[in-house]
Amino acid sequence: MNSLMDNTARLLETASGCSDASLPASDWTLFIGPEGGIQMLAGADQSLESLAWTRGAQSAWQILNRETTVRVEGWQAGQRCILESPRPAGRAGRILGNLRLYEIAA
Repeated sequence: MNSLMDNTARLLETASGCSDASLPASDWTLFIGPEGGIQMLAGADQSLESLAWTRGAQSAWQILNRETTVRVEGWQAGQRCILESPRPAGRAGRILGNLRLYEIAA
């Protein structure tokens, strides 16, 4: 597995784990600059390639948390990798499942 795909998979696993732990979901863009430093930018308003180009990044990733999915897009030297997984239900969803917590009596 190449480094782009490996890092994209790790970021997807981490983002899914945050969702699974019921932590607040937000979008992030990560860059690795020419000197090897890591930058993180909250939000994802532009395309990944455009953001990477304007920052002079060697590698970049966007983490997009949506209602039903977590998606990570990676970019490195013209290569692109996109991984997506269903959003975990979170602890409450796993514990309670489809259990009715109340009943309406007429």
